[in-house]
Amino acid sequence: MTEKDKILCEELKMLLVSLQENERGFMIAAIHSSKSDIKLFFHRKSLESKEFVSEFMGELDFLKYPKDNNHSISAYAREIWFDFNWFFSTCDDEKILRKIIDDQQEIIKKYDALLTLVLRPSTRVLLTLQKECIENDLNHNTIFYYYCK
Repeated sequence: MTEKDKILCEELKMLLVSLQENERGFMIAAIHSSKSDIKLFFHRKSLESKEFVSEFMGELDFLKYPKDNNHSISAYAREIWFDFNWFFSTCDDEKILRKIIDDQQEIIKKYDALLTLVLRPSTRVLLTLQKECIENDLNHNTIFYYYCK
């Protein structure tokens, strides 16, 4: 694996961690939300994130990128998990939604950064579709507009 491939692999793995973090964060948000429409939204987003993770892991396998043997990514994800759990247990629905908007915008930036790199066509398509899905939710989902005026 070339140095360029190693850097790309690490960038892709960090996006994977963010997607895994999203999945867990949406699950926790669904548990702590007080409104049924927001609970359903968070549950749907958790399932969507889980699908993104699965697709992404399949792409990494297809690209034959090595598995993470030192568990540093797993440790990082667990640390973020606890931060999410604390945050969601102390906030109301509007604060949770605002946090999610900020986090989703950060993930879009990670997608944008990756999409500037030289990628295999299948990886570029996957990243583009996932990014557009996240952007569409941020730009068109009425839950954000209704509760975060």
